[in-house]
Amino acid sequence: MYVIAPWGARSGRGAPAAWTRELHMSAKTFAQLALENGLLTEAQVEDCRKLVESEAAAGRPKRLEDLAVERGYLTAEAARALNTALERLARDQGKTSPQRIGGYEILSTIGEGGLGVVYKARQVSMGRTVALKVLHKKWIKDEEFKKRFLLEARLAGRLSHQNLIQVYDVGRQGDMLYFSMEHIDGETVEDLVNREGPMDQDRALNIALQILRAIAYMKRFDIVHRDIKPGNIMLTKSGIAKLGDFGFVKSKFDALLAPDGEVLGTPDYISPEQAMGTEDIDWRSDIYSLGCTLYHMLVGNPPFEGTGSAVMRKHIRAEWPSPREFNPAVGEGVCTVLERMMAKNPADRYQTIEELFEDLEYVKMGQDPRSPRLDAGRSTILRAFKIERSKRDRRETELDIVKKQNLWMKLALGVLALVVVVLVVVIGFLWTRMAALGPGAPGPDFPPPPAPTAPR
Repeated sequence: MYVIAPWGARSGRGAPAAWTRELHMSAKTFAQLALENGLLTEAQVEDCRKLVESEAAAGRPKRLEDLAVERGYLTAEAARALNTALERLARDQGKTSPQRIGGYEILSTIGEGGLGVVYKARQVSMGRTVALKVLHKKWIKDEEFKKRFLLEARLAGRLSHQNLIQVYDVGRQGDMLYFSMEHIDGETVEDLVNREGPMDQDRALNIALQILRAIAYMKRFDIVHRDIKPGNIMLTKSGIAKLGDFGFVKSKFDALLAPDGEVLGTPDYISPEQAMGTEDIDWRSDIYSLGCTLYHMLVGNPPFEGTGSAVMRKHIRAEWPSPREFNPAVGEGVCTVLERMMAKNPADRYQTIEELFEDLEYVKMGQDPRSPRLDAGRSTILRAFKIERSKRDRRETELDIVKKQNLWMKLALGVLALVVVVLVVVIGFLWTRMAALGPGAPGPDFPPPPAPTAPR
């Protein structure tokens, strides 16, 4: 048995962006819209509904629209158009009929993951915009999924890193479980690639390095994310990459939740050991998924295409095509790094995160990590690069110190000037006071001058 993110988990080469947007739509609604527009016949809809039931019974949940495309009843473009229309309908309904969950006012639907629906909401007490994740109604009676949902919230709430989405609050309303988290005013890497196509190599490497920092941070707590993919990486307006969705996280509590033989992850980016249901996986599994994500950013699509089960088999056995076949602008150095990140055997991947950091930085400098000519001076070049960066940071620090010193000096001069002004005012006041009293007025209590004596 395997469990995948049911909405938007499969992109496929050339798939429309709407497939990867995680919408909270039922198969019946999609079918009705397809029938109304003459894109499906009643016989085709009935056939797809039977397939949905049979696939679900076999532990392979699929959407009606995915099956309609697989059967050739719909084109990818038609499915995209229908999903876009459904998304707009859901957004309009959310605007006309606002809902409240706990202390949160629902504004719109952001997406849907393996365990719950994510809404854009306003936290009334704080007056701030948040992302609110609510457990699927279908899992409310399932104790295992409720435990995993709460585990996701509690684990994410304990983590604090610039490249991880921050969790704020966990709550319950009746049978409904929810938690609020940081709302990112941006878009996912997947949406960006779907809209603009393959990324520039430097930009893709920068995002990969940021997510690698998040992996390094989670490694300190013996946490494996298990679902790193473009759809789970949000980009802020300032270009900061943040990894979210901890629904499939592996931690020390995982043995209490996951049944034997269960596979968690998204087929397009799943590691071979995850696909085989191996229990003893570590951070190297996330490195494989990050490699698939970097591949997607550079090419515009994940390494393999096909149905979920077919793609998982390819991750286990098949060789992935070189990204240069689809994007000749990808450098050889990047391909070299990808070969190690996406090795089938974890032992053949990078064995330290520091080594992968160095290779990615080395590639950013325009060098090929496997080049024998450059290997001899590799550490020297990297050291020089780090020294130069250290010098830059030190110069910035020294500049900050000078600015602070100047600020204190200006403040001291201002205080001194204020004291001088006060003294001048006091002296002027006293002088004016004495002049007003006249020469015969009693002055300060000084001893009288000596009386003059007659000359002898």
